[in-house]
Amino acid sequence: MVVEKIVVGRDREDLRKFGARGTAFIGKHIVGSGEQAHLTNPIQIDVVRPHVILICGKRGTGKCVEENTLLTLTDGRQVMIKDLEKKQTAIMGLDGRLKVSKLERTEFYRRQVAKLLLIKTRSGRRIKMTHEHPLLTIRGWVPVRELRIGSRIACPRKIEAFGNLPIEPHKIKLLAYLIAEGHMSRSFVLFSNTDEKILNEFFGSVGSFDGSLRISPHSKPGCYRVTQYDKDYFERDGKGRISKPKTSIKRWIDELGLNKLSGEKFVPEQILCSSKENISLFLNRLFSCDGSIYEAHPAQWEVSYSSKSEVLARQIAHLLLRFGILSKLRQKNNKLGGKVFESFEVVVGSDNVERFVDEIGFFGRKEEVAKRCQAATAAMKRNPNTDTIPKEIWDMYRPESWAMIGRKLGYAVAKAARSSVNYSPSRDKLLKMAMADGNIWLKRLAESDIFWDEITMIEELEGDFTVCDISVPDAHNFLANDIIVHNSYTGAVIAEEIALLPKEVKQNLSVLMIDTMGIYWSMKNPNDRDASLLKEWDMAPKAMAVKLFVPKGYIGEYKEAGVRVDAPFTLPCGEITSMDWILTFGFSLLDPHGIAIDRAVKTARERFDAAYAIDEIIAAVEADPRTEKAVKDAVVNRFLTAKDWGIFEKQGTSIYAMLAPGAVSVIDVSHYMRVSAGWSVRSMVVGLLARRIFQERLMARKTEEFEAMTGEKRKSIPMVWLIMDEAHQFLPSQGETAASEPLHTLIKEGREPGISLALITQRPNKLHEDALAQSDLIISHRLTSRSDIEALRSIMQTYVLDDVQQLINSLPRSKGAAIVLDDNSERLYAIQVRPRLSWHAGGSPVAIKETGILG
Repeated sequence: MVVEKIVVGRDREDLRKFGARGTAFIGKHIVGSGEQAHLTNPIQIDVVRPHVILICGKRGTGKCVEENTLLTLTDGRQVMIKDLEKKQTAIMGLDGRLKVSKLERTEFYRRQVAKLLLIKTRSGRRIKMTHEHPLLTIRGWVPVRELRIGSRIACPRKIEAFGNLPIEPHKIKLLAYLIAEGHMSRSFVLFSNTDEKILNEFFGSVGSFDGSLRISPHSKPGCYRVTQYDKDYFERDGKGRISKPKTSIKRWIDELGLNKLSGEKFVPEQILCSSKENISLFLNRLFSCDGSIYEAHPAQWEVSYSSKSEVLARQIAHLLLRFGILSKLRQKNNKLGGKVFESFEVVVGSDNVERFVDEIGFFGRKEEVAKRCQAATAAMKRNPNTDTIPKEIWDMYRPESWAMIGRKLGYAVAKAARSSVNYSPSRDKLLKMAMADGNIWLKRLAESDIFWDEITMIEELEGDFTVCDISVPDAHNFLANDIIVHNSYTGAVIAEEIALLPKEVKQNLSVLMIDTMGIYWSMKNPNDRDASLLKEWDMAPKAMAVKLFVPKGYIGEYKEAGVRVDAPFTLPCGEITSMDWILTFGFSLLDPHGIAIDRAVKTARERFDAAYAIDEIIAAVEADPRTEKAVKDAVVNRFLTAKDWGIFEKQGTSIYAMLAPGAVSVIDVSHYMRVSAGWSVRSMVVGLLARRIFQERLMARKTEEFEAMTGEKRKSIPMVWLIMDEAHQFLPSQGETAASEPLHTLIKEGREPGISLALITQRPNKLHEDALAQSDLIISHRLTSRSDIEALRSIMQTYVLDDVQQLINSLPRSKGAAIVLDDNSERLYAIQVRPRLSWHAGGSPVAIKETGILG
């Protein structure tokens, strides 16, 4: 039986004339909602007429953590993610400055799954999550299923989440003493310790809590019982008999829920939500009782705390992070009397002991040991072996001159600094290199709140699990169990389909993909990872003959990584306007720097026509007698930095090379995420390409008319599909970039000369309203932010009767589910986007086996 194809993006006249010819298969129609949904007719998208397509939302679904995962709130509380469903409260996560800070959260999701991955790290952190959930690596966000043992993931090194819940000092001390060495599960309270200073303070704290309480020796030396002598203390039961009710301190303990056995102890909310000073006091007394400070190896000191309670141990490790103190949690099995007892030990290593002593310290006998530790470590220079930046940083950053870095860092032989690439650099060393090289991105990474922990175990769990997720607009991450946890896909499907069109159609089209994240190069490889899924769609993995262009200055890095590069990519300086430079450098046309740039570019153009490079602009700046020296120096420094971007030349890459008939070309600008003006550089690239494409296609339309009249062939570029991810960065709703004006031109006038735009964004509310209003096709995957949903709702046409939120919510929870709004046919469809034929990059391509542990 022939199944009728649904064609979107094509009006009735073209449907009558062409049918489904010149269309691309992007998925299948979803009929039904939720779990009852099933796939029916193929959905084809018109690619031979120009379009402005908005692809928004997050294609992936199922990115969830297990329901009991702890999230840190801004007031210091730690709550299970499942308890946030009806609480609209801020959480802690990693912001754009790579600092752990307060983040607003919006939506909440819950569902059932049959499989989870359990991740454990070298520091003792652990978390259960779905296979799709991304974790942050030095290379970016990677689904956990693609990580392996030895991978290093981002965890917080400092969580400044302090509250203001009031609590008296004597109560803080009592809680610390009783949690450390108290017995609270019986009908009375016991405390055991032999340190005279601690005992005196404990006795005084009990008296401050309630003057009628008394302390008396119990069972053995060093063990004390808290009792109460008060005329109102004794009670009579219903038969008139005298009885002893619970003491006031026991009632308080019970109210806090601390009437537990040793293995069930925990830190109460009164401490978690208290001030920095109060938490420091609590930890001081806790470690002074049940903690230790010792010289583990010559000149290597450690601080540790052991407990039978895993919850308590993890809370202590978390509270230490409030002070930026890194620790390791390990499980120990102790034998006593032929029995094995499980315990958990928090260990602060030598790199953090000094900070512990300064921020927390000890009380009682251990104070003297701490002083010896301070004296022994004061002048010691340490070489950290765990708190480092992953070695892969060298795949992303290399200074232009190792010799210069070596001289500034004080190497005896300057060029020896090059050997740094053989090791994972310390944060301090990377910071010094960043300062020497003037690299703001590197400086931010070195000073970040990230500790790069190592994965030591990945285990697949099977069962019936409830998982949850929350939406965090802008940052898209949150702290879960003290780990930092978090679409180009559909655009690549369109590009694949154009490449697969019949030659007679394909030769009239050309695709240019702006790759901001370094993921489209993988289209050169077949998607063997999803071979079984493709088989269900009657498809097979297939490599695409894409042409990969990378900035000339970075070709060496691609070759070292084994990525096949087809050609270098450069921009002709002569085609870059003074306004492009001004916007890229963050100046204004009216300030002295902008005026100096404008004059210099005009001078270079007058002298050399369009055949000049950055050196000629710099010479024009330096020779300008009207510009002050300080302004000259600042502008020249900007142009010298731009020269290091490895993308500017006199001639530049030919537009004909990038837009050959029937070709899919990728311009990889992902390397510029590492420079301080990363998005500005990428915007300049997009702006210049958009301007050149528009100019060439205007001429091509005249050429095509000439050919139609005379039959004489002339060289011109074919109709263009320009596909770009993170479109809101190039065409923002507020402000202007070097790409704004050229993209506005394409949106409003580009269809006439045959230019299609596919604008991909996860944040439609951040995209300029013109782009939203001019889109004739909208493909929306799941949206979570209310502001993004409102942006989509504002452009929904009157023939769409249902609310966009309801439409999206009715989609099944499968990856690739979306709604398609077709302004041409005035119809709306639910669609399951087809799987990719070519490999989808996004992390190390290591597929986890279906069972057991990833080894």
